[in-house]
Amino acid sequence: MNTAESATQVKAETPDTAAPRAVDWENPRVAAILSAAAKCFARKGFSATTLAEIGKELGLRKSIVHYYFASKAALIHEVQSFTYHKYLDRLRQAIAGTSEDGTSSASTALSALWDAIQTDKTGIGLNIEVWSAARRDTELKRRASALQRDARKLVADGLPEILGVGAEDEAKLKGLSTLILAAINGLAVAEYLEGEEVDVNAAFQLFLGLLRSSARQG
Repeated sequence: MNTAESATQVKAETPDTAAPRAVDWENPRVAAILSAAAKCFARKGFSATTLAEIGKELGLRKSIVHYYFASKAALIHEVQSFTYHKYLDRLRQAIAGTSEDGTSSASTALSALWDAIQTDKTGIGLNIEVWSAARRDTELKRRASALQRDARKLVADGLPEILGVGAEDEAKLKGLSTLILAAINGLAVAEYLEGEEVDVNAAFQLFLGLLRSSARQG
């Protein structure tokens, strides 16, 4: 692309400041910026990452990133919601998993859930950053808390099917869903921090065995 074409493209992608700035996750440019920001924040942290660096990740000018997101704080909050809702979608897909004979299975669903979380290295790094920043950012903490409740509810809603827990036993469902998310997230963080030295897959299989034993004992 020549200089004139490049200038025309930037002008077309940078409307005047009076234009509305609604965040639309279905907009490919917005989604690309959010995904790039998630990678940058996970890699360098919120404080060390600039809007210019996020733009550079996509080959965009800082002004284009700034058009869609008025400040880095606004972008941080949106990235957290965007990535966590993608995470919730993976939870839904994992919990809806079935075994080879077509029946729901605790091992199948929870293994799919584990794979979804463990393989998302950007998400794990971003979560660590969010948990740290939430101590100082009340809005980030509020959003993180609400999204965590959504995740726990998804798991709790699937437990009667995958673990044979009675739907009426709300206290047990809440406790088990909290335990499952804490264990899986904790193992993912351990591997993120310590690498292959920690055999998290073996630990996860042990955790599954403990869950199955608990379910049999009622």
